[in-house]
Amino acid sequence: MAQDKREFKELIIDNKPLEFCRRHLFDQDIYLFEKADALGIKGSYLELKVEISNTLGTSPDNVAIVGSGKFGFSMNPTKKELLKCFNSHSDVDIVIACPKVFESIWKSLRQSYYSNHIDVRDKHSADIFSKFLVVNNKIEYRSKHMRDIVTLLEEMKKNITRKFRIKRTINYRIYSNWSDVEDYHEFGINLLQNALSGPRGEKI
Repeated sequence: MAQDKREFKELIIDNKPLEFCRRHLFDQDIYLFEKADALGIKGSYLELKVEISNTLGTSPDNVAIVGSGKFGFSMNPTKKELLKCFNSHSDVDIVIACPKVFESIWKSLRQSYYSNHIDVRDKHSADIFSKFLVVNNKIEYRSKHMRDIVTLLEEMKKNITRKFRIKRTINYRIYSNWSDVEDYHEFGINLLQNALSGPRGEKI
């Protein structure tokens, strides 16, 4: 894993986006757990993946930490400071490929829309276009199934916080399958490469 911004920048630029994802983004070296002692985190990355996969009924291979929790540097190409270092305000971003849960949520959202709950389309249409979903307790869902899903996911986050002592905001995206995970992040890495090759990247 890259130890400084310049090295990390070169690693990103020198790889094709999909190759970078497969060789580096989705490997098992995780900044969050490499710095576990300093961050007060317990357990292992595999245990975290198993905890999530058992809750949602998918394989641990379909769970991954991405972003600054993965590398120690932000991967967001739109931020003013590119490759911003992981800090006390950083969130933990987790991707989960789970066709069963994705399809179940998507069906429930469609049923809500057909029942005149029009705003669910506005809140989720952009996500669904990229074949992932995010649901949270800030959205008021009329469907009992959606409320149950929100409760399940919120309890999962609480369990992760308690068991692994990850005292950070935990964000997740549930994808239809792993191919969609790769597609989304391949696109994101391409944007980041372009940003790093431009004027903002010259500062690194």
